Amino acid sequence: MRLAILANFPLHVIPEIGESFRFTGHYATWLPQIAEAFEDYADLDVHWIILSACSSVLLKFCWRNQTFHVLPTTRTGRAATLFAADLRAIRGCLSEIQPQLVHGWGTEDVYAWAAATSGLPNIVSMQGILSHYILKSRMPARAYFQAFAELFTLHKAECITTESAWGRDVVLRRNPRAKVELVEYGVQNHFLEMQWNPDPQKPAAIFVGTVDSRKGIQDAVEAFRNPALAGAELWIVGGYAGSWAKQLRASAPQNVRWLGRQSAVDTANLLCRAWCLVLPTRADTSPNVVKEARVIGLPVISTSCGGQITYIQHGENGFLVQPGDIHMLTKALGNLLADFDKTKRMGQFRQQEHRQLLNPQRTAEAFFDLYKKRLSPPRWVALNSAK
Repeated sequence: MRLAILANFPLHVIPEIGESFRFTGHYATWLPQIAEAFEDYADLDVHWIILSACSSVLLKFCWRNQTFHVLPTTRTGRAATLFAADLRAIRGCLSEIQPQLVHGWGTEDVYAWAAATSGLPNIVSMQGILSHYILKSRMPARAYFQAFAELFTLHKAECITTESAWGRDVVLRRNPRAKVELVEYGVQNHFLEMQWNPDPQKPAAIFVGTVDSRKGIQDAVEAFRNPALAGAELWIVGGYAGSWAKQLRASAPQNVRWLGRQSAVDTANLLCRAWCLVLPTRADTSPNVVKEARVIGLPVISTSCGGQITYIQHGENGFLVQPGDIHMLTKALGNLLADFDKTKRMGQFRQQEHRQLLNPQRTAEAFFDLYKKRLSPPRWVALNSAK
C-alpha cells in the first residue's frame, strides 16, 4: 500500500537533518515513534510530506525505509492566502507519488485540509480541536481562522481519528455524520524507559505546556499563593510569550519556578523528579503530558474538560477539579504534596495498564488496520496480489 502522510513531522529528530530544521511552533511529538514502528511494515510504502520554511528547495530523502518529501514554504502570510502555494505544492507532490491513501495530521496547519481536499481516499487525524478551544479561551488571531477551516475539513474528510472519546464526541457535535475512529496516540519511547524517582523531602508539582490561559496555568499559580503549599514548589515547563504570560510570571509567588522550554528527554527527567502533574486545562483533546506522566507513574490533577479523563480516575490516580476552582485545586495539591506514600500509591494505580495502552507500537498497529479498512477489500487484495 502506498501511503502519503501529511504532517508537521519534527525533522530535527532525524540525525541527517538536525537542529537547523526544528519547528518554532507546534509539531506532533508522537510522529517519530510511529515512523520508527512503520519501519518494519513491509506492506507499507510510506511517503511523508512536510512543509518547512527552513529550506528554499525541495528535499527528498529516506529514513527508516520511508521517503520524506520536504516542501519549502514561507514563515508568514500563509493563512492570509488560504494556503494557496502550500496546497499547490502538496498536490503536486501527491500527483508524483500517486498514493492509494492520504493521511493528514492536524487542523492547526494546512495538512488536514490538504488531505480532505486531495480527491483521494483520505483520513484526517485530530490534534487539537480548535473550533472548541476558541469557545473556551482567548487565542491568537490565526487560531480563529484555522477553527473555521477546521469546520470545513470535518465535513469534507472521509474518515477522522481522535485519540479520546471526549474528542470524538466534540467532532460529532460539529458533524454528526462524520465517520470517526478512536486511535490512541502513544508516547515517545523514552518516557516508557523512565522511572519515577522524586525526592521524598522535596514536594513539587509540575506543569508542562504552553503558558496560556486555555491551559489553566493561572489557576495553579494562584493555588501556590496559599500558605498551605508554602513548603512545596510548582515547576512550569513551557514557552511563554506575550504580555499575559509575562505578567503572570512577574506576579507569581517565589515557590513557582519557571523552567522555560525543555527537550523531551529533559522534560521526562523533570517528570521523574516531580511528585505530581497539575494541568487545570479549559479544553484539551488528549494532552500528551498526562499520558507521559501516567506511564512514568505520576498522579495527575486536572479537569474534566478534555480527553485526559480517560486516564484519571478521581481519588484513585489523581483528582479532577472544575476550571477556576482554586479552593478545590489547592486542596487536591495539598492532598498529594503532604503525603509522599499516598502520592506514590496513587501514581501506581493503573500505571501498567496505561503503559500498555500508550505504547507507540499499538498506535502503528491501529493505524495500519485502519488503512486496510479504508481501502475496499477487493482493492486491498489487488494491491497485495500485484507484489
